[in-house]
Amino acid sequence: MIASPPRRVSLRAIAIGAIGCLAIAVGEPFSVLVMRSSPMAADYSTGAALFLFFLVTLLINPLAKLLTGTSLHTGELATVYIMMIVGAAIPSWGLTMNLIPLLGGFFYYATPENDWANTIQPYISQLFVPEDSAAIQKLFEGNAQGERIPWGAWATPLMAWSLFVVNMYFTTLCVLVVLRKQWVERERLNFPLATLPIEMSARAKDQAIAPFYRNYLTWIGFAIPALISSVNALHRYFNFVPWIDLNLWVPFLRNSIWVNFRPHFEVVGLSYLLNLDISMGIWVFALLNMLAIGLCRMTGWNIGPEQPYSSPSPPSIAHIALGALFFLVLSSLWSGRQHLRQVWRKALRGDDSIDDSGELLPYRVAVFGFIASFSLGLFALYATNMNLPTAFVFQLSALVIFVGLARIISQAGLAYCRAPVAPAVFTVNTLGSSSVGAPGLTALALNFPWSADIRTFVMASAATGLKLAEVTRLEYRRVFWAIAAAIVVTLAGSITAVIYLAYTYGGINLSSWQFGYMTTYTGNWITNNLNNMQPTYGWHLSFAGLGAFLMGLLTFIKNRFVGFPIHPIGLAIGLPHPVQLIWPSVFFAWLLKALILKYGGPRLYTRLRPFFLGLVLGAFGSAGLWLIIDTFTGMTGNRLINIG
Repeated sequence: MIASPPRRVSLRAIAIGAIGCLAIAVGEPFSVLVMRSSPMAADYSTGAALFLFFLVTLLINPLAKLLTGTSLHTGELATVYIMMIVGAAIPSWGLTMNLIPLLGGFFYYATPENDWANTIQPYISQLFVPEDSAAIQKLFEGNAQGERIPWGAWATPLMAWSLFVVNMYFTTLCVLVVLRKQWVERERLNFPLATLPIEMSARAKDQAIAPFYRNYLTWIGFAIPALISSVNALHRYFNFVPWIDLNLWVPFLRNSIWVNFRPHFEVVGLSYLLNLDISMGIWVFALLNMLAIGLCRMTGWNIGPEQPYSSPSPPSIAHIALGALFFLVLSSLWSGRQHLRQVWRKALRGDDSIDDSGELLPYRVAVFGFIASFSLGLFALYATNMNLPTAFVFQLSALVIFVGLARIISQAGLAYCRAPVAPAVFTVNTLGSSSVGAPGLTALALNFPWSADIRTFVMASAATGLKLAEVTRLEYRRVFWAIAAAIVVTLAGSITAVIYLAYTYGGINLSSWQFGYMTTYTGNWITNNLNNMQPTYGWHLSFAGLGAFLMGLLTFIKNRFVGFPIHPIGLAIGLPHPVQLIWPSVFFAWLLKALILKYGGPRLYTRLRPFFLGLVLGAFGSAGLWLIIDTFTGMTGNRLINIG
């Protein structure tokens, strides 16, 4: 049987995808900063992309077919969605909304008490921050009526940062090209986040909409979160409408820890798609981590203060998870060593033992592109006043964490997650704050926006996108240019939107985190390290080693004993703040799926899948619809998706 040729990535699909990326780039900052509404592009769930794709596949595409007789085919729809999920990784917690306030925050929030003028500002490279103090002040306080936005003051630093992050995105895409075949064809990762868009876009030629939308179970699932969200949204308009509070806080270990059993419907729906051992691994290790945190609080035992963006985990538990994450990456590379050797031979000598025609980039471009872009990244970090050992450890640890999280998202489909330890923190713990020095600490802090609060990033979205491209048989080489267009459009659009909103409304009148607490939080990390200079943090690295050992032991047990019910991936996830909030929902999905399989078998599981996918669509669909309504009415604070 001759395989059908790959579908072309059409220009109209790229154009529509670019429009969607621009809508996300502008809409997300306006939603979060001005309206204080649901953050739809802050996490791996890419809720903004799902909502827009919902409108395209249910309304716009069928309407176009009815009026013009033509519509986007499945491959074109996949192209649009791939571009939007890549774009969704940039404007919010992925980069822009955190970056711009921080570039001015170290100057605006400097006071005689914190002494940032002497401890931080002298070590900030002028290439990466604005030099105009008036432009910085008005970023936070807003322009006078009729005053122009000082775009020129931001041109040089934002161009420097844009070149740096585009280079970083290219580095991760090169790594993804090398690892894709190993993940997809050999390890056969599930890519749960690709399931819903595949169902939404799959339709026969004579059908206007997908069978997924014709299934009544889809709309029953959709209705549950949509009705609850709508009632709570109406409560803000009319106080006589009752508020439906799903929060259920349960204390453990003498009130040292509290667990919120509120169901997050999008998490329940996505977790239903997981293998039972994976979902069980997530909630079991999360529960164990919660109990360990409680015991540490009760006994007062710790190895140091809480690390930035590791909350609520103390350093010991956070570094155990980090060590497990490192083991996950290294063991995956080891198991794929034969594939990596073939890739290297293909790149070096053009060996025919492996075919790279189905990849985003030829292996030669990916391998040597990685070497070149990694080297350029080191040079850029050195230009921010890092010494070379600091730059190397930081960039390498960030890359390993990116790969580990991308693999976890591809296998476990977590809508919300974060690195257990930020790369900058690991760098300081490895080299010691005394070796990193004040210039290095300041430079590491400036890189927090893309490397510390890693709630989403381009590599993880692109991995899901490549699974979509494989299922819909798209031309991979053209998909690369679609991804590149999405990055450029979203980066430019989100930078413009954030700066415009800040100068129009005044940053201090916008979100209190991005334009306020985030800078203080980051600056305190710098000064705390400067005031407590230390060599290598041995205890922290010891717990990372313990995590790697435990991960190795659990991996051996999982591979040795068939049917072992707990997947060790949960140990590598740890308990960052998003996982602390969602693990009960993973437990609910695990319990429901176990009961369905036990009493109804695979047939009932398959039949009920549209219901659970409907839960996901209902959560993000209702949040998006109310965001549109609130925009026209001027209502603020209607936050229906709330993973803080």
